[in-house]
Amino acid sequence: MQEEIHTMQETGTESNPEEIRRDSTKIYFFVVAIAALLATNVYFYIKYKNTGDKVYELTNEKVNMQAEIDRIEAELDRLTGENVELSASLKTAQDSVRSTITALRSELAQNNITKEQLASAKQEINELKQQVASYLTNVENLRNENAQLTSERDDLKEEISTSSERVTELEEQNTDLVGKIRLASALKVSNISINGVRERNGDKQSIETRARRVDKFKIDFTITDNPLAEVGMHDVYLRVIDPNGNLRTTDNGLFEVEGNQIQYTYKTAIGFQNDGASYAIEWTDTKGFQKGTYTILLYADNSVMGQSSIVLK
Repeated sequence: MQEEIHTMQETGTESNPEEIRRDSTKIYFFVVAIAALLATNVYFYIKYKNTGDKVYELTNEKVNMQAEIDRIEAELDRLTGENVELSASLKTAQDSVRSTITALRSELAQNNITKEQLASAKQEINELKQQVASYLTNVENLRNENAQLTSERDDLKEEISTSSERVTELEEQNTDLVGKIRLASALKVSNISINGVRERNGDKQSIETRARRVDKFKIDFTITDNPLAEVGMHDVYLRVIDPNGNLRTTDNGLFEVEGNQIQYTYKTAIGFQNDGASYAIEWTDTKGFQKGTYTILLYADNSVMGQSSIVLK
């Protein structure tokens, strides 16, 4: 019995270190596994954190670029809304800028855009900004040129208007001057006398004041010297007003006096030489003469030459 107990004690003493070694190994592998797991977690954390930062950076850059594109396009829309008349080259530049904006929006709309693509797009935006700046400068120059042309056009219109008014004024003055010259150049009677004439046998004539014996009127007159008057033949018109106030007419002839058409009694012509010569006109009333006052007016060159009256008994 004691031998068995002794044998069991020896066996227990020998197995205890082995178990301890096995337990130590397990603990070692467990620690290594935990360390590896921690290392893996740290690796993936750092990796995904860097990836997240990159994604955030790319997203933020995209947003900023889209905002810049929106600003550029808004500036173009503002200029277009101002109805500035663009030249062919500026219109082409505007179309090019808008095409570039459309292409950039398409690129930025891709969710899988790379950093390199984003950098390329950013470069295009910078070029686009330069194009827009150049375009804005050209449009501003064009606007200034249009404003200058408009100002010059308005000045020219005002000048033309002023010139037209001046021309009208000169025309009126010229018309007035022509009228004055016409009046000044018209023939005027310096003296006039009217006599009733009775015709006798042998072509003899005598002055008569009794109406029943008068056969005709003889109007003697001289014309005032006038260096402005045209030398040569001048038509002379007579208007005879009888004692009843009626105009004596024969053929209802008309002539012009100061722009108006009026009837005359008799028409003849005289040769004017501006030499103070005397003239005589004879007129016979086919209806016979009556008692009372006759008024005779002489016209030439569209104006009155002179007038006088005669009283028959």
